[in-house]
Order: sequence, then C-alpha cells, then structure tokens
Amino acid sequence: MDTRKRAFPQLPLLLVLTLLLALTLPAVTHAQPAATPCRDFPETGHSVCHGFLAFWDEFGGLPLFGYPLTDEMTVNGTVVQYFERARFEWHPGAAPDRHDVLLGLLGTEQAASRQGQSPFQPATPEPSARYFPETAHNLSGAFRTYWETDGGLALFGFPISEPYVDHGMTIQYFERARFESHPGKAPERADVLLGLIGAEQLRLRSLTTVATGLRNPRGMTVTTDGTVYLAEAGNGGDTVCIPGPEGNDVCFGTSGAITRIIGSSAERIVTGLPSLAEPDGSRAIGAHDVLIGPDGMLYVLLGLGADPAVRAQLPPEAAHLGQLLRIAADGTRTVIADLAAYETSHDPDGAGPDSNPYAMLVDGDRFIVVDAGANALLSVTMTGEITTLAVFPPFMAPAPPFLGLPPGTEIPAQAVPTSVAKGTDGAYYVSELTGFPFPVGAARLWRVVPGQDPQIVSSGFTNLIDLAVEPDGSFTVLEITAHGLLAAQQGFVEGALGQVTADGTYVPILPTGLVTPTAFVRLPNGSLLVTQNSLSGDAAQLVHVSR
Repeated sequence: MDTRKRAFPQLPLLLVLTLLLALTLPAVTHAQPAATPCRDFPETGHSVCHGFLAFWDEFGGLPLFGYPLTDEMTVNGTVVQYFERARFEWHPGAAPDRHDVLLGLLGTEQAASRQGQSPFQPATPEPSARYFPETAHNLSGAFRTYWETDGGLALFGFPISEPYVDHGMTIQYFERARFESHPGKAPERADVLLGLIGAEQLRLRSLTTVATGLRNPRGMTVTTDGTVYLAEAGNGGDTVCIPGPEGNDVCFGTSGAITRIIGSSAERIVTGLPSLAEPDGSRAIGAHDVLIGPDGMLYVLLGLGADPAVRAQLPPEAAHLGQLLRIAADGTRTVIADLAAYETSHDPDGAGPDSNPYAMLVDGDRFIVVDAGANALLSVTMTGEITTLAVFPPFMAPAPPFLGLPPGTEIPAQAVPTSVAKGTDGAYYVSELTGFPFPVGAARLWRVVPGQDPQIVSSGFTNLIDLAVEPDGSFTVLEITAHGLLAAQQGFVEGALGQVTADGTYVPILPTGLVTPTAFVRLPNGSLLVTQNSLSGDAAQLVHVSR
C-alpha cells in the first residue's frame, strides 16, 4: 500500500510541499509583528523588518536612528539590530506600546570607562535645569528640549553625565544615546543630533586582532597589495642606562625591528635596530617610522628623545639613533641623514638641542620628516641635505594643580609635532601631541606651505599621535590618549580614532576601546589597522577596524 497517499489523502501537491517544508525548516525569530513588511536600504545593504521597522517608522526614522548597519541577529538570546545611532532590541512583552522594542544601553556601555572623569561624577541640582536624582545629573537648554519632545526616558534613558565639550562639540551622555550640539544643522530639533554611537559600538564589537607580541609599535606603511611594514621601537636592553625624556631612566639595547605583515602573518624582517626603553621595556624610543622609497628599498626613521650629545654615552650601535637609514634587500644599512646632528647645528626652534625624529613621508625626490623634539618639519633629499620647512611655536597652558602655583597660572608648553601627511591641496598637514602639561583639548592640526608660516586649521584635540588625509580631503586622526597624558597616569589610557570632515566637524570612529594607540594605516579596502597597547615592550597588538 502507498503510505504517502494515506498520509495526505486529498491535499493538493503544493499544499503538501508547504507542510513538509514547515516541518523540516528551523524557525526564524523576528521582532513582531510579522505582518509588517520589510524595507531594504541600499545605502547600507541591509533591511529592516517587522516590529523593528514599525518602531523605526513610528518613533523617529532616519533622523533619530540612522540607517541599519546589520540585519537582525541574536546576541545572548536577544534579537538585536544595529543602526547608525542606536541598537534595537526585541523584548517580548516589555513594551507593547512600542512594538516590544527597546533601545540598547549604548550610552552606558560607551561611557563605562569614563566614570572617573569629572562630567560623569554626581552633580548637584542647577537653577533652571531638570534634575534627575536617579543618576544625579542635570538636563537643560537645547538638550532638555530635545529630550522632552523627541523621546524622553523611554527612548533615551536618564542622563549619565553633565554636558561637556569634546573635540570642540558640546555633548551629553544618556543611558541609550549621546546628544551632540550642532548649531545650525538641525533647527527643527533644537540643533541636537544623536551621536553615531551605534556605528561606533558595532565597530568596537567587530575589532579583530591581526598581530600580537609587538614591541612598542610605532609608524606603519602599506603597499598596494595590502602588505604592511611596521616599525617596532623595541624594548631597550640591559646595557647602559641614561635619563629619558620623561624623567625616568631608559636603557639601551638593539631590540628594535621592522615587521612585515601579510594578512595575519607577521615576520620581523629587520632586527638589531637601536632601542631605548624603560627598564621594564615600555615607552621605547627607536624605530619610529618606516616606508618604501622610490627605489623600492626600506627607509627607517629612528628617534632619540634627547640632546644628540647623549649618543656619545651609549654603545656604538646607538649612533643610528636620530638618523634616517636606508636598508637594502641584503640588510646593508646606509645613513641618509643625521637629523640629530642637524638639530645640534641648527636648533630651529631655538630651545636648545633636542631631537626625536618621529614620522615621515616621501614626496617626489625627498623625505618630509617630523622631528618631535625639535618642534620642526624638515625636508631631506635623497643625498641627505636637510632644510627646515616649519617650526611649531610653544603656547601657554594652565598649570596643573600639583605644581602648587597660584590658581590661573599659565606655563609654556611645547607643540611636539607627531605626524605629517600631504593634503589634496599639496600642502603638508601636521598633528601635534603637545608637551607638558599635555592639556586636554589643546592639540592642533597644522597646515604647512613651504616658505610660509604654519597655520592652524583645526583644534580641540588631545595628544594627537597620527594623521592621514583621505581621498575626499577629510582627515583621519588618532589620539594616543583622549583624556590627556597626565590622566593616563591615573589609569585613563584610552585613545580615540576619529575623522575631521571638510567643514571641520569631528566624527568619532572609535571613541573608546583603544589603549594607548600610536599609529594606524588605511588598507586598500578602506579598513584600518591600528596599534593597541602600544607602549608595551612585548604585549602590543595590531587590530583591524572596519569602516
């Protein structure tokens, strides 16, 4: 007897197939209601469906949440979807009036490492502000107007900080969002925009490690096929020790290297480069940058961080500190220029001999070199002729309280240039770290046209360490610490990666999650590699950042 006919005695074939598929395919869980159709967003290649789409449409849409950056996915048992400015979470039964959709606590997550900072400390009620005893923070002005009219507690949560200025922009953190003031850009919403916190946290979530065990990684370069060359300053040695630039002793060795990275494979192809580091191997000075020259050879820039005269106190291998070297395929090393000697003889900033070559680029038949110790931008020909292109002046900064000076006292701080890139306009752009007392928000971006005084083009940064010009003329900038090097001594060691648009607006890429980064490089596909824990003598990493 044909048992198949007995199981479905009179059903049409199409219905039989449908029943069979329903019995065999796994169930797919979506945010409800399922009757709501999906909508495709070609801008990002993702769709929003069902309850998430209903919530997106009803409670703010594109201005409030931005485009979808993922499809729905299950994370720790919860259906979620990332958007540029939010993370949707489906919580069945928790919010029937909002399609059971809650916004994820992205503000709380991102601010977790900042709780010791002043804006996040409990505040007292302020006049004309709405005070929230639940979190001990105030809400006033445009941020209050926006909060009360565009979503309130249900969408944004309680404030978890006071308003404060970050990269020249007034911001305030909430449990589920970050408010940003953008004067003139959104008058219909009190000129308030939500920060791209969904994109930032998704990017952080997707960080992957490419290389580990690096020794104080510094500058990088990438070839058209994606091969990366990385300068490692090394971890010093156990021979002669001398006073370092930060007051601690640094000890000499030949632990510096150049590492080649292809995919996830890393190999030290040049070793034995001079290195000065603290006794534990951290905070090294040595190989600071590397690039491929017009002749296809490796060129390595070595720092010094001291009066060039100290080289005489070190072993003979230290002679290359403060120099630009060419390294041939057979390992032969040739001195192209002695930048430290140039500092001794010329001292461009007039502050006494102090040389620390830190970054370079190749421009035609010459190298453009940043000397952080000399506060200068230099031009070096292939035959070693050096000329000064620009000197970056000192500025006055508030004296830190621990100096015991009267309130309001200012002290001079050096510029300390750290990186150089050539702009789409042909000018050179230079980032600055700033010297002691490393004031928060005081670092600047300079534009240099040879023969003219350098001009400030952007400000409000903290301890800039690397810089790149994007094809559209915007800048990608890296801060070794976003809270100041003095705060880093108190444990606030997170750096920040961001973009400066053509109109000068700072857009965070990774405002959190990077520990003392020192360099980044853009890969041919547009993603980034960034150094991590970069002041470590043997535990630094290279991580991949999606864009």
